[in-house]
Amino acid sequence: MENNVIISVENVAKSFPGVQALKGVSFKIRRGTTHCIIGENGAGKSTLMKILSGVQTATSGNIVVDGETVVFHNPAEALEFGVGTVYQELSNYQQLDVAHNMYCGMLPIKHGMLDWKKLHADTRKVLDEFGLTHVSPTDMMVSLSLGAQQMIEIAKLLIREARIVILDEPTSALTSVEVERLFELISTLKEKGVTVLFISHKLDEVKYLADDVTVLKDGQHVVTVENTEELTESQMIRYMVGRDVAYDYQAGTSEAGEVLMEVENMCYGGKTVQDFSFKLHRGEVIGISGLEGSGRTELFECIVGWKKKTSGTVKMNGKVCEIRNTTDASRCKIGYMTKERKHLGLFLSMSVQENISAAATERLSKKGIVQYSDRIKNANVFVDKMSIKISGLAQRVMNLSGGNQQKVLLGMWLSNEPDVLLIDEPTRGVDVGAKREIHVLIREAVKQGKGVVLISSEMPELMASCDRILVMHEGKLKGELKLGEYSEEKIMSLAYSNMQQVG
Repeated sequence: MENNVIISVENVAKSFPGVQALKGVSFKIRRGTTHCIIGENGAGKSTLMKILSGVQTATSGNIVVDGETVVFHNPAEALEFGVGTVYQELSNYQQLDVAHNMYCGMLPIKHGMLDWKKLHADTRKVLDEFGLTHVSPTDMMVSLSLGAQQMIEIAKLLIREARIVILDEPTSALTSVEVERLFELISTLKEKGVTVLFISHKLDEVKYLADDVTVLKDGQHVVTVENTEELTESQMIRYMVGRDVAYDYQAGTSEAGEVLMEVENMCYGGKTVQDFSFKLHRGEVIGISGLEGSGRTELFECIVGWKKKTSGTVKMNGKVCEIRNTTDASRCKIGYMTKERKHLGLFLSMSVQENISAAATERLSKKGIVQYSDRIKNANVFVDKMSIKISGLAQRVMNLSGGNQQKVLLGMWLSNEPDVLLIDEPTRGVDVGAKREIHVLIREAVKQGKGVVLISSEMPELMASCDRILVMHEGKLKGELKLGEYSEEKIMSLAYSNMQQVG
């Protein structure tokens, strides 16, 4: 193996019952680089990373690390060889403190007892090295931000002398400040000779970070581009999907009708949501923009009864709705797609059919008895309509790609026939091709007279899909921008500043 190559993927294939996830993938990863792996959902990225990290084994082909052909049977074996992974869904011990998480399995012992002084001193040193000066070794993990938890996960790998660090969608739930800290850390890791494999759907991040980029499509290797200075986002998209994909989600193509939902003076948690009011018309998509922590998600959760509002009213078709929980919201014809699809949205161990029908149990029952033939028919309608790629209705949702999981979640709520759908981060962790498909489905729903309110952290997505954009700042409505008035500068100036409401 060439001296500057640390990993060689050689004709790797992986098959599951009815699915060929990887088809003879081959490429090389240079030592001490940030190597980004991109591709649409279902392209094989996660499967390949699981093989590299010991979660799965290849059906055929070889993985060569530092000149040695390896087969890892579990993540512990991979880490012993210097390959560590930080997953999108963090795998720490939430009810233990930082020190025990960081040194789990290698706690310092003195005279047969835990050496608390050394444990805390060693942890303090590592925290300071990672810029986590505000974190104490005795802080419980559950009390920390996702960004801090992620840094600690990376620190754990480096303590165990990982030479190769795999980061799977590491920025999907981070604030802009936390993302900046992570990028600084990646730069530091490279300086120390650590190789970083970075999997992301955010092509601006890939462009910023990548030394080299590998593109996978339908389980096959498309291209590996070294020294990516001249590689553009448009080129990456063409490699991924085989065509140009623009942010054009048909904003303004639906005819707005009468007022469908009114939210009046919604308040929650002191300053979390403050006197927030808006009206949603039939046939309209409203976007809500704002920084992480501006109160966007809490606003949705108050509307549907997940959180108990301090004050405020919700009206549907001019009538006040008493909403204490999601069942009340559902009966008022309001659906809510959470951004936490894996934890709060989907039943991962259940089938596609069971998930799609879950929110419509009452509609698909007669005299309190579930009509299974109706559930199967309902699920088939949405699988066909949404082009959800599955081996069958009995396939478990946990085994679907992120884009197909998101389509299942959208199908779950549309199958309940809501008049209003609240969607928090509609395309989080979804590739560019699936993003378009999801927004086409949303636009079809509003053309049928529904109303949609969506939150997105991606301003191009908001501007391409929404008929109006409301901007939140510290729990308040800071501005409303109509179609044709949008620009990233206007949205950000409202999100960051104390400017007065416009529009």
